[in-house]
Amino acid sequence: MYLEKEDVSLYYEVTGSGEPLILIHGVIVDSELYKAAAELLGRYYTVITFDRRGNSRSTCKGERHFSMDEQIEDVRDLMDHLQIDSAYIFGASAGAVIGQYFLIRYPERVKHLIMFEPAVLGEMAEEIPEVKQWVDEMMERIGKRKYTTAILKFAQHINSFDSRSPRRTPEISRREMGNHEYALTQEFPGMLQYHPDRAAFESMRDKITISAGEKSEGTVYYHAAVHIANDLGKEPVYYPGYHNLPYDLPMEFAVNLIGTLMLL
Repeated sequence: MYLEKEDVSLYYEVTGSGEPLILIHGVIVDSELYKAAAELLGRYYTVITFDRRGNSRSTCKGERHFSMDEQIEDVRDLMDHLQIDSAYIFGASAGAVIGQYFLIRYPERVKHLIMFEPAVLGEMAEEIPEVKQWVDEMMERIGKRKYTTAILKFAQHINSFDSRSPRRTPEISRREMGNHEYALTQEFPGMLQYHPDRAAFESMRDKITISAGEKSEGTVYYHAAVHIANDLGKEPVYYPGYHNLPYDLPMEFAVNLIGTLMLL
């Protein structure tokens, strides 16, 4: 299904019934990240997944560029379209950061936010020399249009891939490859620029759970999860697997997410 907006055709899917649960994906991938898990979660929740604008089936009606404001308004407009007043939100990687900004701007529309390995790259680059070096090397490759080597560099902090991960179909692979240039030239540099209102974010700590993959230790994203959790005075919740957990291990992801939500 599509939500037609003035500047984008936003692809979305709705699965199951119950309280609304919105799943937001990160960079390069699309809502296929959650497809198998959504079928399982749909037994308990109304699960909403969507391709973020500029990615895969959500085509922009003009030039593709990254704007956090547009990302947030897409979530709000999708909720309005589906007549959802408030929802649980789970965001992975860049999706977690988008969820963070959405919570700050529209706290009344978020029942609870689960941030899985948030891609707070700008903050990490300012605080950790190794991250800054990684970011600088990424930007150098992007500037020289060396997109293949940039993707390989980007993958360093996704850590390993779970051997149990389902094989991607040619269609999914083609879609993700079509997202590479946009991800590298727009979304990655864009994410570096955003620094949320930390005081506003911390004031909503009771609405936030920070999580990470137990096998992701040593990556930027794992460190970011621990860093944010410490700032909020909370313990991170560890899920099995790596950065792409929802796709790699959908059953384990669904069970752990349901457990997190039940304990709220």
